[in-house]
Amino acid sequence: MQVTKILVKNFRVLKDISIDLEDKLSVIVGKNNSGKTSLLLILDTFIGSGFPRKNLSFDDFNVDFKEELKARIEDTKTSTEDFPFLGISLKLFIEYDESDDLSNIGNKVIMDLDPNNRVVVLAFEYYLPKDRFGALKRDYKTYCDKKTDDRKQPKDIFSFLKEQHANYFQPSRKSLQYNIELQKEDETVFTDLFKEKIQIDKIINFKWISARRSVSNKDSEKSLSSQSSRMYKKLEANNNNPAAIEDFKDALSETDANLDKIYKGLFQEVINDIRRFGGIKQDDSVIKIVSSLRHKELLEENTTVMYDLTSTDHSLPEAYNGLGYMNLISIIFEIKILLHEFQKEKNEKPSDINLLFIEEPEAHTHPQMQCIFIKNIKSLLGDGIKREDGERRGLQTILSTHSSHIVSESDFEDIKYFKRENAGIISRNLKDLKEEYDGNDDYYKFLKQYLTLNRSDLFFADKVIFIEGDTERVLLPAMIKKLDQEDMLRELQEGLDVSLPLLSQNVSVIEVGAYSHIFENFINFIGIKSLIITDIDSVKSVIQTIDGRGIKKDTEGRDKVNDESCPVSEGTKISNHSLKFFYGNKSLADFVALTLNERILKKNSSTKTWEYDSKGHLLCVYQTKETSDDGNEYHARSFEDSFLNINMPFIKSKALDDQENFINDNPFGSLTNKYLRSFISSGDVYDLATKGVGSKPSFAMEILLSSVDKKTSVIIKNTNQEVPMTIEFSNWNVPSYIWEGLQWLKQD
Repeated sequence: MQVTKILVKNFRVLKDISIDLEDKLSVIVGKNNSGKTSLLLILDTFIGSGFPRKNLSFDDFNVDFKEELKARIEDTKTSTEDFPFLGISLKLFIEYDESDDLSNIGNKVIMDLDPNNRVVVLAFEYYLPKDRFGALKRDYKTYCDKKTDDRKQPKDIFSFLKEQHANYFQPSRKSLQYNIELQKEDETVFTDLFKEKIQIDKIINFKWISARRSVSNKDSEKSLSSQSSRMYKKLEANNNNPAAIEDFKDALSETDANLDKIYKGLFQEVINDIRRFGGIKQDDSVIKIVSSLRHKELLEENTTVMYDLTSTDHSLPEAYNGLGYMNLISIIFEIKILLHEFQKEKNEKPSDINLLFIEEPEAHTHPQMQCIFIKNIKSLLGDGIKREDGERRGLQTILSTHSSHIVSESDFEDIKYFKRENAGIISRNLKDLKEEYDGNDDYYKFLKQYLTLNRSDLFFADKVIFIEGDTERVLLPAMIKKLDQEDMLRELQEGLDVSLPLLSQNVSVIEVGAYSHIFENFINFIGIKSLIITDIDSVKSVIQTIDGRGIKKDTEGRDKVNDESCPVSEGTKISNHSLKFFYGNKSLADFVALTLNERILKKNSSTKTWEYDSKGHLLCVYQTKETSDDGNEYHARSFEDSFLNINMPFIKSKALDDQENFINDNPFGSLTNKYLRSFISSGDVYDLATKGVGSKPSFAMEILLSSVDKKTSVIIKNTNQEVPMTIEFSNWNVPSYIWEGLQWLKQD
């Protein structure tokens, strides 16, 4: 028996979300404020902590729902004939099979005796009934009228409900009919679990481990030691390892007897004083002090977790270790304690379903330890709940994380991605991506391996930049820094609010070569704002010859033609597969003519193609025609010739001395002197970019090493205050196509 799906409505950021659960482990990932903690809290509210009225506040209601409720209350014409559901709800879809014990759900909870329908839907609600809605409207109107009559300002409806919501909203627990044909629950056919006095904790047992663990390495605190005491109490209650427990109690009894003798001598003087001051005769009763060690309290107050140093005979207290290691040990302790709690006491059966939520286990731990944790969590929890009396139950675990390292070691099929969409939160199963790559299993396999092995940080990014090669990878942080600094300078001068720097935004940079199109389904799947920086890759058709002795022919006797790289001015088409994929097989002239705005795309869900949309979340940028400081107008084919064209003065300043003589041993050792000389003398950009760059990563590093900072100041428009500023990398320019793309990405 297991929970297969969870539906949540109107709880905090979870306006209307459906989450599929795996039978063993479900790993929930997503950016900050994407609803992971909200899921934990609603589970704890309705199935972890009992009666919901005590736990819910008006702040727990979803913001959009509050506005809907306000509109209905203030609308004097609202009809209650077709009254909607108003409130918070949690629905658990449970599936069972022939091997499951149905004693807890068979009587009242199962709503359909069809043997093919093995789905139970448990609904937990905190809602506003129709009659109480009417009372709320009347009461609020009466309250407002009275305040007005008293010439006082009445509270708005939200402030009123913050204090009064419990007088109108009420909790409910139901088992809903499940329509197997429609694969949907039927709200109109249900069993009231409150009236039937069904004990929910016998059906489902929910426990959780908070991210806010009480782990500390202060000398005065012993969080791990206190956990060892809790562990012992569970072992004793469940009669685990009874022989060891009995040995422990026998040892305490023997110690009590020995301490009685010691105490008699130790406290003899005070006992004699009591006898003397109290006038007690020889045979009268008198106090005595005896040992009464109790096993539970002894462990709680007098045990310490120590760390053995394997190379020596020394041990250190728990507080002497790092928080990361302590956190890992604490989680394992906590899991083992909760596993014993899931087992229940000796005279109780475990619940049918046992659900454990582990919140952000990565706290304080370094990447290697995070990887080890997720690798071993399935084996730790895999056996489920088993007891010595033979009772066994499954265990489902939900793990939420912000750790790309945990994600990289997780099974791809276990991952659930939470994201904001249309002012709400949705959940996506990563295994459903396979359907998006229908007919192209190789692309899906590559993406799956690439994401889990290399770039799982994509799941937590707000924006992403796909780049082609090493040069862009090395230089991109510097180009973003230049953009941020120049934007700040301009904004201060114009008296504008300073925008959030792109370097301060959560941007992931991924090097993909010419294969960014392989990620297109993933980009659409998670809806992340994406910038693809690529090359226009102009080519021209060239008739193939045989060593100058003639023209090559194909099998049908036609001239054999190949596409060869060439300057943009000579080309007729492009060879870039990603540009062709996103924009169609256009001519080179068509790509040259496309404006930046015309290249913003969004995927059409019906046609499955990328189409122009000014509000889209994907943009491809490539080289455009631009004029250098020397007045040279040129349309580059790649990043290198684009950079060289607009930065000729920068290159010259490092390659020529004060008399403008060529320096053979100049800072650009990766550039072949022959082509560098030609570039400086005649402006031959294309040959230097295609033939004269020996190592692209080295060229990028040489650019950074040759960069200089410029001290300047800016007068803030609104205050006339002069502020000093340093502009880094001031002696070279960023190609305009990259600059424009970064500006687009920087905006929200």
